[in-house]
Order: sequence, then C-alpha cells, then structure tokens
Amino acid sequence: MTLLLYLFLNFVSLSGVVYPDWDVYAKDEMLTKVNEVRKKGCYCGRRYMNPAPPVKWDETLFKSALHHAMDMDRNNFFAHFSSDGLNIGDRLSRQGYDWQVVGENLGEGQKHFDEVLNDWMESYSHCVMLMNPKVEEMAVAKYNDYWVQHFGKRMKR
Repeated sequence: MTLLLYLFLNFVSLSGVVYPDWDVYAKDEMLTKVNEVRKKGCYCGRRYMNPAPPVKWDETLFKSALHHAMDMDRNNFFAHFSSDGLNIGDRLSRQGYDWQVVGENLGEGQKHFDEVLNDWMESYSHCVMLMNPKVEEMAVAKYNDYWVQHFGKRMKR
C-alpha cells in the first residue's frame, strides 16, 4: 500500500496524460547548464554565436516536450513532427502556449543530460537553436531513450 501511495504521489495527471513529476534539482541543473553555455557564447560549427540572455524554465514547454518524448517512444519514431502530424508550433499551441518564437532539439539514446547537451552543442542546427537570443524560456524532458528540448518566447500582450 505504501508503494502504491508513493507511486501515486510521484505522478501528476494533466489533460488525461500522466506525467512524471521531475525532480526540481534536475530541472535546475539542466537550466543552469544551458544558461552557462548561453552566457559564454560558443562556436556552432564555424559560426561564432555571441553570448545570449539566460532562459527560464517553463512548465508548459516541459509538458509539451514530455508529451512529444512519450509520443515518440510509444509510437517508435524520431522526428520533429508528432505521430498525428503536428509540428512544434502546433503542439505548443495545443498546450496553450501563445508563442512568438519556438524551437525544438531532439536526442535519442543518451543516458544523461550532459551527454545530450554535448551532442546538441556538436550539431550546428541544435547549437544554433540553443544559442538563439530570441527565446526566453525552455524546458527539457526525457522519456525512456528520447530527449526533447523546447524553447519559446511568448507573444506580448
């Protein structure tokens, strides 16, 4: 009974989908590492990317990223489109994120965040997305072998 209660308390149900309740430390650690890279500036391939402002964690981006990671795992695919054909903008709009700028990085097979971050930094397009000065928020989710990083900037009201 205690185990069942523990499992129940470690999951949050939203919109009919069960999302693991990630450790706050893991979120903070991932955010800190991304912001360290953004603060320094870096080369993405041969292109130097100037330092970029820090991003903050966003729960709506997290839910969308986790949903996409779960979708890829459950439907055995790896793509920037969902199993029902939606791109990142469509998926974020469906989650209620009123966006001006969005971006997505994907990873597969890495066991730890440092590994996937390193792979993203070695890929020109992923690195450029991570260094995009126009984004203000981000989140990272991992489900089994799949990593999804979402970036966004909300519409100004």
